Amino acid sequence: MPLQVRLLMNAVAGGLLVAALAYDWLGNLTHELIGTAMFGLLIFHNAFNRRWYGSTARKGSRDLRGWLNIVTIGALAAAMLSLLVTSLIISRSLFSLLPIASSFGARQLHAQAAYWALVIVAVHVGMRWAMIMASMRAWLRLGTPSVGRTWILRALALAVAAYGVHSWMVMGTGSRLMAEMTLNLWNFEEAALRFFLHQGAIVALFVCLGHYATSLMQLRRKGSR
Repeated sequence: MPLQVRLLMNAVAGGLLVAALAYDWLGNLTHELIGTAMFGLLIFHNAFNRRWYGSTARKGSRDLRGWLNIVTIGALAAAMLSLLVTSLIISRSLFSLLPIASSFGARQLHAQAAYWALVIVAVHVGMRWAMIMASMRAWLRLGTPSVGRTWILRALALAVAAYGVHSWMVMGTGSRLMAEMTLNLWNFEEAALRFFLHQGAIVALFVCLGHYATSLMQLRRKGSR
């Protein structure tokens, strides 16, 4: 399967994760359908990247970027596993017939795992952003990178990341990551679109952090040679 198609499927999975955060707007059944579709795409993603797990076990010494990649994927796997298990426990529609008793703690852990997954997925994407952009340039036949276009995109990324910091505070994402009780409930009747803009900006913030942290590590590695 072409890389661009796989990237599109991954983008859809990420979009579903963001959409699923709007539980109060979607309703329970739609929320569970979106979550199930996301996990289906996640299984597909891991099936295509299964060779990475074997190669990781065989590799010897690694640089800092390699270890950060392993830690990120391990943290993402833990977040997704927590999300999956708690989904089955608290299901009220698709898996409600399972003989598992729901609980407030499971619902709280489910929400916390969802926000951790959002942040870690964004970092994971950021660490591969150079490869993604190279693939898109080849697909769109843009040729070699333009210096002017590169700086315009960097300025745009900086602006979006700055808005992501603002969105982080508006949405109270830090409190949600720590599973702290909050009265910061979003009014979807008045600002549904703004909810998704804020969540998208938070994703963009961590994509930028992942990308530029990786770039700095690569520059440091080249400088030490």
